[in-house]
Amino acid sequence: MSTFTDSYKVPELRKKMWFTFLILSVLALLSLVPVPGIDHAGASAAVLKWGDTGALLDVMSFKALGNVAITSLGLYPFLIASILMQILTIAIPKLRNIAQAGDAGTKIIQKYTRIAAVAADVLFAVLYCLGMRNHVWTSLNYWVSICLAGLCLAAGAAFFGWCVELINNKGIGSGLVIVILACILRAVPGNFKDLYVKVSGLGVPAAAGITAAAAIVTLVLFVFVIWFNLGGKKLHILFSKRTVGMKQYGMQNQTIPLRVAQAGIMPIVYSVAIMLLPAVIICMVMPEDTTNIFLLGIVNYKRSVSFYILYVFFVATFAYLFSTIQFNPIEMSNQIKQNAGYIQGLRPGKPTAQYLVTLCRNLNLADAAFLIAVSVVPMLLDLIPALSGIYSAGIVCLMLGGGLIELKLYMENAILAEEEKAKAASKDKKKNKYAK
Repeated sequence: MSTFTDSYKVPELRKKMWFTFLILSVLALLSLVPVPGIDHAGASAAVLKWGDTGALLDVMSFKALGNVAITSLGLYPFLIASILMQILTIAIPKLRNIAQAGDAGTKIIQKYTRIAAVAADVLFAVLYCLGMRNHVWTSLNYWVSICLAGLCLAAGAAFFGWCVELINNKGIGSGLVIVILACILRAVPGNFKDLYVKVSGLGVPAAAGITAAAAIVTLVLFVFVIWFNLGGKKLHILFSKRTVGMKQYGMQNQTIPLRVAQAGIMPIVYSVAIMLLPAVIICMVMPEDTTNIFLLGIVNYKRSVSFYILYVFFVATFAYLFSTIQFNPIEMSNQIKQNAGYIQGLRPGKPTAQYLVTLCRNLNLADAAFLIAVSVVPMLLDLIPALSGIYSAGIVCLMLGGGLIELKLYMENAILAEEEKAKAASKDKKKNKYAK
């Protein structure tokens, strides 16, 4: 908590915090603005038939999907476009070379991501309107109503993605992480309310006790996630010094903290987004009164064995990929050797590289196992009728805990950067004073 209060005392960070709060407030207000051209009562009832998929999409849209608001598509189209661009950047050598060309290359990739996001917004708006074709206003021309609804939905999704980029550029922390945190926090009170209503038939004392017990278990799990995310190993790097005359030259010894949860919450976010894609498309295009067991099985995916197998595969894969992006052991070994450094007890070069690779492999394995266990165990327990409703508890705690830790680290680094700026400004002021 002290990190957040210290950040608020820094004028630059305080401005960023208020700007981020303003953007999130706008998104929350837009989640209440209805879509023109669609009958809201009928569309809201249709969304309820989307089952588990609709519930997750509702969370990712700031609860706008259930309200049939103009931001009903929420974060999902932008997220799918970002994932697609990252996969293409890795798979296509030309894009990979552009991405490695410094700030100019990063801007080009961001431009392509925006184009892909707009295309995804239009595509999902068309699919949504196709699914709601039976709930279009009859007071206007059919095609005028459905086109009006599609334009508003695409614009709302594009605005959602633009807000993520605004937070990236002018706000505090990663825009994607901040928006996901806000969406989850917006949904948490409603989840406990739904649980209370569900068990209210047992009587007020019993319902209150069950809800309180669920809150305590969730809090314990949340604290455990925070504790794990703070865990890590400190890598001490020593640098050789040489003496020339009366002076010593060489880099100062460094300590690099390696987090166990190096990949953050992105493996969970990306895995859920990819696994939802077939279900989202089917939800939007299938007939509302369908009895097709195959289609309903995809929409209500939590009883599908293939879902769990693919989910575990994607989480493990993304955990490895994102941790490698954050910390590349081979590059680190080369940098240590080039700067005449070494890890105590290891020779520079191949022994150091092998040590770092093994260390990263063990950390990645622990991270992937933790993410899978915390998210999958509540999914399996949800299959028990008495525990129905705790399906997403693990995912929610992982995203909240991991997101808050990432925000904390961002604030700590920002505070250090502001302190360095203040010291540099103070030195310049003294130099100018003596120069006069």
